[in-house]
This record gives sequence, structure tokens and C-alpha cells, in this order.
Amino acid sequence: MRPLQLIAILGAAVGMSACSTGLTQMQDTVTKFDQAAHSTATAQMSLFHQVQAAECSRDFYAQAFQFATAQKDQKSDKYPVVPLDLTPSCTPQELTDAQLRIRQKLMDTITLYADAIQALASGTDDATLSKNSQSLAGNIQGLAKQQGFTAVTSTDAAALNAAVVTITSLILDHTKYKEVKEAASSVQPDLTIVVAQLKAENLSDAAGLASKAGSVTNDFHTALLSAREQRGPASFLDIAQAHMALPSIVAAPPDVTPLNATLDALVAANQALARASNGGALPEVSDLVSRAQQAVTLFNSSK
Repeated sequence: MRPLQLIAILGAAVGMSACSTGLTQMQDTVTKFDQAAHSTATAQMSLFHQVQAAECSRDFYAQAFQFATAQKDQKSDKYPVVPLDLTPSCTPQELTDAQLRIRQKLMDTITLYADAIQALASGTDDATLSKNSQSLAGNIQGLAKQQGFTAVTSTDAAALNAAVVTITSLILDHTKYKEVKEAASSVQPDLTIVVAQLKAENLSDAAGLASKAGSVTNDFHTALLSAREQRGPASFLDIAQAHMALPSIVAAPPDVTPLNATLDALVAANQALARASNGGALPEVSDLVSRAQQAVTLFNSSK
């Protein structure tokens, strides 16, 4: 074999190897991004469930306080009928089950997007999402086209719904993109809009959780004042019992700062994918993975 032919063959082999290595690196990086996106969604949904649970807890203790503080009627010397269900079934009104399902679909938008670019990173012609995922993406897109997603500020709702439509369009037709870089770049502005709304809602929810915890704590304080008036020094025992009981009744409102930081990391990681010429270890993706794992641990433990 002539030297020039050998050099050409070796050069082609090296080029193919480098291309394969780049593809493998991209697959690994995008797989981590996908897993972290799912973890972020898990933590976010845990917070939403805590919002519902806090409302149910607050409503029960408000009912119990009303029962305990009811005054006898002076004429009949009887207590008014105040309902008290010790095993109540709760139907949240502030964050209804229907609203929770819509929020789940907003998180599904993010995870389905991450699934789509992972499929794109595989580089195979049959890299398509499952029929169930495609059906879910179509359902989400239909909801967004009907302005089904609400924002913290009503003026932001149109932008949020438009962003969801754009992201789900990529999910349903991700194979039109040749590279992950191109897909990530096209969705970056819309992902930023979705994340901004989630962060704003998290801050609003945190304020609501703190208010509910404060409401129950105030009821405890009022009850202890009454106990002191009736029992004098013996009310010290009531105070001690209240001190032990309150933490198990009213969980401290979670700090949403780590969750919002995780959402920011999601946007930063996607921006890094949009800039990446290959899939080498991207610090932004590694940061997202770390933050997402911590957020899942934090919000699952605070249920």
C-alpha cells in the first residue's frame, strides 16, 4: 500500500473516531440533562402538593379553633352547633386538583422537551418519542392554544401559553433539527419564559405557606392565653405540650430559594447545550444535576 493511501485511510479513521467520540459525549451530557430535568419536575410537584396539604391542614385547625372557642348561648345555656370532623376529606380551593393537573402539564412540557433532545442526541433515524409522549405533548399544546395556562400576573399569560406552544412544537417534530445545539438554541427564549413563571409562583406559594403556618400558630397562642387565665401556673404544662405539638402540626414553610436556583440552572444548562460544539462535560449541566438532586431531597423530606 502506498504511503499516501495509508495516510488517507488513517486520517479518515481518526476523523470517524473523533466524530463518534463527540456524539458519545453529547449523548452522555444530554442524558444527564434529561435526568436532571425530571428531578427538577419532581421537586417542583412536591412543592405544589405541599401547598395543597397546607391548605387542608389550615382549614381543619381553623374549624377546630372555631369549635373550641364557641361561646354558650346566654338564654339556652347551650353551645351553638359548630361542625368538627376529626377525619375530614379535603378538597383544596386555593390550588384545586384541576389546577394541579395543569401545573403537572407545565412540568411535563419541560421533561418532554428534555426527552426530545435526548432522542435527538442519539443520532438515529428512529429516535422518536413514544406514542404516549407524543399524545401528551399534543394535549398540552392544545391546552396552550386555548390559553389554558395561567401566569402569576394575568398580563404574562399570553406569553406563557405561546412559549408552551413553541416548546411542544419542537417536541412533536424534533427530528427536523440536525443537532441538539440547534434545538436547544431555538427553545431557549421560551424555556426562559416558562421558568420565570414557575419561579414567580414558587415565591407566591412560599408566602402563602408562611401565612397559613402563622395562622395556626396564632390560634395556639390564643388558646394558651385562655389556659393561663383558667389554670394559672398549671398552664405551663399546656405551653410545654403546645411547644412539642406545634412542629408536628405546622411544618415550617420550605425555602424555595434552592428550587428557584435549580430552575435557573435548568435554563443555564440548556443555554450551554445551545453553545456547545460537542457534548463534552459542561459545567452548567453538572451544576443542574447537583442542584436537582438536592432539591428532590429537600422537598421530599419536607412533605
